[in-house]
Amino acid sequence: MRAFTIRILFVAAIARAQSQPPAPVLTIDDAVTLALKGNRQVQASSFNIDRAREGTAAVKTNRLPQSQLYVLGGETLRPLSFTIPEGALGVYPNVGPIPAQNATITTPQTFTGLIMGQISEPVTQQWKIHLATISSRLSEDLAREGFRQQKQDTAHSVRDLYYEMAQTTTQIESAEANVKYLVELQTETDRNLAEQTALKGDSLAVKAKLSTQRYQLLTLRDTLTTQKESLNRLLGRDLDTEFTVDAEPIPKPEEIDLAEARKQAASQRTEIRESQLQTKKAEVEVRRQRAEYIPDVSVHFSYLSFPNVNFVPENIMQAGFLLQWQPFDWGQKRHKTEALRFEARQAALTEQDTGQQVILDVNSKFRGLAEARALLDTVAVSQEAEREKLRVVTNRYGQKAALLSDVLQQEASVAQADADYRKALAAFWKAKADFDRALGRE
Repeated sequence: MRAFTIRILFVAAIARAQSQPPAPVLTIDDAVTLALKGNRQVQASSFNIDRAREGTAAVKTNRLPQSQLYVLGGETLRPLSFTIPEGALGVYPNVGPIPAQNATITTPQTFTGLIMGQISEPVTQQWKIHLATISSRLSEDLAREGFRQQKQDTAHSVRDLYYEMAQTTTQIESAEANVKYLVELQTETDRNLAEQTALKGDSLAVKAKLSTQRYQLLTLRDTLTTQKESLNRLLGRDLDTEFTVDAEPIPKPEEIDLAEARKQAASQRTEIRESQLQTKKAEVEVRRQRAEYIPDVSVHFSYLSFPNVNFVPENIMQAGFLLQWQPFDWGQKRHKTEALRFEARQAALTEQDTGQQVILDVNSKFRGLAEARALLDTVAVSQEAEREKLRVVTNRYGQKAALLSDVLQQEASVAQADADYRKALAAFWKAKADFDRALGRE
């Protein structure tokens, strides 16, 4: 009865598994597209562009009139007294001295204040503000290049993990095929054992081999589950989202052109664009420092008021211009300008070196990809040869013309050939991902 119940549950589990729809296939291009839209690090990096744009808008506001207001209020700790000497304001005919005698003016201890407001419209500073705006816009461009770099890094991580999943899937398929083969071999060995044409040790050896292969299959499935969760995190979606991978076909050697790859890298690599922007930014900084020689002239309006102070005018207003300049700085501006010039030259040299580094990287990754492809082709031939040998020795064993030890030895050779192929395949896809990154692909 118990065995019957277990059998029913087993059949029900199989029927439930068959009724579930298959997991959707996620291509590598779709994975990269999803990651560029949903990856949280990519989204966070986009805020740097918004922040730089707001910085540029803040710099532009310096072109408009600048206003300031100061208000000081309080009560004096002791009365303020002023004495105006006799005749301090002059002596006039028929009038006499003013004041006629010493006059003392005392301000009582009451609440007094000082109000000062001013509005200035920059004039000569407009050139400096213009250069500051150019520098801020270059910072915006650098933020955009940083965003592109983050997208490229994310795409590279997605491709690496995707290829690892494709490799693990291939290993699982190979392990399942080996389990199926060992099950058939165990059946054949048990039949020979019953016919007394095989030893019990042979049957135990096959069972041990089958148990080991099943354990490896379990480990591979767990690895694939972890890789799925990691890829879902990169794509910015739920970790339990089900999908399967479908590795793109291996490109032929003639499909990859080195000259075209160099052109793509020159136009797509963010390092080149960033070095160019850094050079421009350094040149603008030199111009900004040289503009410090220009005096700051502003159209100026000021207002000054002394509430509750009876011995000075209550309201004072003035309109005119304001000049600010430091004529003698003991060579400070000149030294700063020269320092920035050296920085600009350094940035120009870095730009040239970055271009060569990119070309060198593309050449190196191209050669590595070609070597990985050649190794993969070589190992594939060896794998096919070892599988053919296993087929032959298995048939001979079924015809009682070969020993089980010969079958197990050849099966070990096939397993080693499969491992070598998987290793070569992983090396190829890694080289392909590195080559794509060298091109600056997203």
